[in-house]
Amino acid sequence: MKAISFLGTGKYETVTYCWQGREFQTHLFPEAVARIFEPEKLFVLVTSEAKKSEHFQVLCERLGDLVQPVDIPEGRSEVELWKIFERCVEIVDEGDEILLDITHAFRSIPFIVFAVAAYLRRTKNVNICHIVYGAFEARDEQNRAPIFDLTPLLDLLDWLSGAEFLLRRSDAMLLAERLKQVQRTAWSARASDELPKKLQSLGNALANFSKALHLARPLDVMKYARTLVSMLEEVKPEVERWAKPFGVILEQIKAEAAKFAHDAPDRLDAENLKKQLVLIEHYLDKGLIIQAVMLAREWAVSWVALQRCKGDWLDRSYREEIEKALGAASARLRGEKACVSDWFEQIPQSDVVTQVWDWLANLRNDLAHCGMRKDAASISSIEQRAKEIPQKLRALMEDVPDRVLFGARVVIDLKSLYGEVAKLDELPSYLERAKELAGDSNEVVLTGQAPVWLYLAVAHALHGKAKRLLYTSPTTGEVLIFDHSAK
Repeated sequence: MKAISFLGTGKYETVTYCWQGREFQTHLFPEAVARIFEPEKLFVLVTSEAKKSEHFQVLCERLGDLVQPVDIPEGRSEVELWKIFERCVEIVDEGDEILLDITHAFRSIPFIVFAVAAYLRRTKNVNICHIVYGAFEARDEQNRAPIFDLTPLLDLLDWLSGAEFLLRRSDAMLLAERLKQVQRTAWSARASDELPKKLQSLGNALANFSKALHLARPLDVMKYARTLVSMLEEVKPEVERWAKPFGVILEQIKAEAAKFAHDAPDRLDAENLKKQLVLIEHYLDKGLIIQAVMLAREWAVSWVALQRCKGDWLDRSYREEIEKALGAASARLRGEKACVSDWFEQIPQSDVVTQVWDWLANLRNDLAHCGMRKDAASISSIEQRAKEIPQKLRALMEDVPDRVLFGARVVIDLKSLYGEVAKLDELPSYLERAKELAGDSNEVVLTGQAPVWLYLAVAHALHGKAKRLLYTSPTTGEVLIFDHSAK
């Protein structure tokens, strides 16, 4: 371990400095640092006057080669303050373990020390084991002075950085790691009888929410936001005890996450589209333009799916079908020959969504090709156009039908369960296969040629397993059998 200390020319009085059962009597705190913490090197930063003083001579006589003098200016100007900063940085190597002592630091130097500590931790992977202050003014009647550990103030800078990352860019990874580290440290040190038990889970939830945001995964954002809102309320007592800096922004994070929380993200309705639109506006507010444009494009596809009110809106091939219809309508809008599906032309505002799609396609292409073409749009142009997205999508929100589409749709052809002839004695195997195909909590559609008894048995077997069950045939269309989805 390296210790970095300061020495001036002031009047220092003898006192017994105490630290966790260890103590040493001296009038020079750098000497106490050497005796109590036992560093391999003691770098003492001194001005030209301090280096000539009796204090420094005495320190060298008592500690010998352990003392490594570092010349610094007096810090009377901004230039000199930066010189002190440079001197501190120069004596530290990558991965060093450092103790910083500010006891005899003069004027504004303690602030520089904290800046150095924060800088070294980020740039040189330095472990700041302690920032100490020999509190002479807090000595007791026996002339014993405590040594204060100010390292938690440095941790506050990390909390500040984490909060800034989250509030500016919705990046919660630094805060998530701090929360998890607090719990690990508390349990490692057994620092209390009541140790934190939820901070690590909160850190994981915050990280999942942040990742979903940055990967532009709206359904995951809605799901993790709901979990996070609930967890933030539950963890308040632990935050107050173990992570006070996080407590300052807890309600702000909770309010922001609540904007995206949804009980059933895979249920497409007007509320879902509104949540996604709020998320798009959030992306633009945070400068996350790529995410905003990507989601806006998918939002248009979902809007068409809800207008059409048919099929599994999360099915890849179904969404591709809608994209092709939008693409054809867009091509026709540009004067090209294109065959537009009849069903598309029948939906309300098909002309408006076509214009939006064509506009979004151009913006998305400007981003997707990373400017690798001669006619690439300027950065300022992309930024300006992206700001128009919410207004264009809100125009479509004015005509959203009051209906619901469900994702994760599974279609089961009952004919595939039995082959040529359905046999009643093989019903158990048919039901097992049907439940296997249905999965859990999906929307299931039964179809195909099969006897009534098989339809009835499968419907009964899927009760409580499927979220919704429908029957479909060319004659009847889709017929709802039961609906256990969230309302």
